[in-house]
Amino acid sequence: MSAPRRRPPGQRCTGERGDYSMFIAIVAAALLLFGGIAYDAPRLITARQHAIHNANEAARVAAAVVAAGGTLQEAENEATRRVAAAGSLYGAPTSVDTPLDCVGNRVEVTVRTWYSNRSAIAIFRQQQPIIATGAAEAELVGPDGQPVPLGYLPECPLRA
Repeated sequence: MSAPRRRPPGQRCTGERGDYSMFIAIVAAALLLFGGIAYDAPRLITARQHAIHNANEAARVAAAVVAAGGTLQEAENEATRRVAAAGSLYGAPTSVDTPLDCVGNRVEVTVRTWYSNRSAIAIFRQQQPIIATGAAEAELVGPDGQPVPLGYLPECPLRA
């Protein structure tokens, strides 16, 4: 075997073979990452909006149950049924956090769900938890259709 040839001092290497491969690898990885963001970001926003909508609907149902004379447990059950009836988005179930928050005539419901990343972002984070809180205020109406002067729901304390 012969010894490798040495380059004379002061002479530059003219072989540029492989110089662009590192650049292409970095650009390809960046394109995959940005493509993943472009794919997952709108889906994550949709999942968050779906959770907020479910929380608001559950709060409306819970406030209506309490205003109609139901207990907080009945309101919680109805809120859970409402969220279950809405179905899941992207395969992630939505659940109601308990207990409900009820002060005066305002009822708050918190729901939990998650979004599973489907692109290259899943390498960094597989799932993103989503927690949304919805609120509803109930106005008591008497049998004659006029608002009742009572400024709070019977089941809800006046202060937190």
